[in-house]
Amino acid sequence: MAFCNHCGSQLPEGAPTCPTCGAPVGSGNAQQNFQQSTQNPTDKGVTFGNAKNLTEDFDPNDLASSNKWAYILAYLWILFFLPLVVCPDSKVGKFHANQGLVMLIFSFAVGIISAIVGAFALIPVPIVSSIFATLGRLISLAGGLVHVIVFFYELVNILNNQAVEIPILGKFKLIK
Repeated sequence: MAFCNHCGSQLPEGAPTCPTCGAPVGSGNAQQNFQQSTQNPTDKGVTFGNAKNLTEDFDPNDLASSNKWAYILAYLWILFFLPLVVCPDSKVGKFHANQGLVMLIFSFAVGIISAIVGAFALIPVPIVSSIFATLGRLISLAGGLVHVIVFFYELVNILNNQAVEIPILGKFKLIK
């Protein structure tokens, strides 16, 4: 079986170009080149802090599947379940669904903490209420910013056929 060097799609026997992306098929071993590019974490993808690059644990065909859109959307709050519906047998889909669920729980936790801190703004001392109201807003803003950063972090990794855990939170396995 041969795979496109550009997008990783499976190539029909003797195809001069990739039917998915149109890239010309090289004379080298496309499957070997694709596997090397998806399994070498120093070539592509982004890792940060204690995040683990788990690319080698997954099938390269699964990483480069046409379901990347579902993997990406899994990081948008309630859409974490999308890869489980679109590709229920995919290990990569389960990985991204789990990561999306972890981020959803993180967002809920940040919202609850922000609300609790913001509730102290009801204290009838003006300076104290102002401090707690501002602190509640800052916690909410920081949580939202973290979620946006994680979304783009995983977007880059998905587009580069990488499976990289979310730093700190990625170690939690809720969907197996």
